[in-house]
Amino acid sequence: MTSTERIVKHIDFLDGLRAIAALFVLFSHTWYQIWPAVLPPYGYGNRPTGLILMLTSWLYYGHFAVIVFIVLSGFCLMLPVIKNNGILRGGTLQFFKRRAKRILPPYYFALLFSLLLIWFFIGLKTGSQWDISLPVTQEGLLSHLSITQDFVTSTQINYVFWSIAVEAQLYCFFPLLVLGWRRFGGVKTTLGAGLIIYTTILLLEITQSKDIPPQFVGLCFYFVLGMLAATIVFSPEKFWYIMRQYFPWRFTVVGCVLAIIFFCYLWGFDKAEKIFSLLDTLCALGTLSLLVDASNSENNTIRKIISSKFLVFLGTFTYSLYLIHAPLLQLIWQYIVHPLNFGKGTEFVLLLLIGTPLILIVSYIFFFYCERPFLNIRRITA
Repeated sequence: MTSTERIVKHIDFLDGLRAIAALFVLFSHTWYQIWPAVLPPYGYGNRPTGLILMLTSWLYYGHFAVIVFIVLSGFCLMLPVIKNNGILRGGTLQFFKRRAKRILPPYYFALLFSLLLIWFFIGLKTGSQWDISLPVTQEGLLSHLSITQDFVTSTQINYVFWSIAVEAQLYCFFPLLVLGWRRFGGVKTTLGAGLIIYTTILLLEITQSKDIPPQFVGLCFYFVLGMLAATIVFSPEKFWYIMRQYFPWRFTVVGCVLAIIFFCYLWGFDKAEKIFSLLDTLCALGTLSLLVDASNSENNTIRKIISSKFLVFLGTFTYSLYLIHAPLLQLIWQYIVHPLNFGKGTEFVLLLLIGTPLILIVSYIFFFYCERPFLNIRRITA
């Protein structure tokens, strides 16, 4: 089977995995809507107790889904490079044009959508997680228009938009990373990037810097790991063939997942929050290993499950879902669920049952009109 044929067969799996990550984000933020669990200024430190805490505490860690998205982004962007013998198709300028067309129009539509909802319906603080998006300042608006909100006012307007800025900035370095791949190879480029990034993280930890969270810096390396995963899976070189066939990838996936669960429950919310850079690294390595393991066999059970038609369908509009779900959660909670005056546990269940289908429907409509017209024609480059 040629490299191109193998890439095409892998696309459904990528869409399914993207859908799972997006649903995890949605369910996690539904939980946060009821219990803004992070300590101020990013929440109120309100958390469930007793049995509800035992059953739902895993939803605190929706942050890990962002790591999966970042790894998938590096993976998908590297596929056409591998197909084109290590050369960026069309050159750097064309790459930036394709990325801008793919990412920016839906983002600006979602920005306008969020601002309109804030102006007319959800502009007052209500004690929910949405409060960290308020108020909207001139500085916040300008930073979001220039896509630099991850450096300033990262939670204003729509608290998920910080990651869009991170992704956009990672794209700026992608051509340089591709050049490193060509000149030095994937291993040396990955190790070099890892050395620079983790040295920076260590220095930030030592100095206890609060201006730049260490886990934000780590996102750069997870993007590189996605590129490495694509190289392992699809490169025809003998070294990478041996790696994908004989390294215990599935064991690594299980090991990373168990380690994350162990440390999260051992440390608890607050300590895990402070050491997210370590947990995020485990998540990124687990995602890399899952991507490679799913490519190893036509009868791979994990790939078949994740490539189900429903998940693949959801995977086609996860970007839209990610962009607009947070203000929709606030809207549904504020005007439908919360006025019923039930307890928080009941509110959470109702918000899941009512909010999830409504948000999926609205997200698909948003996708159809605000994202689909700007999709790149070649699916493997999206």
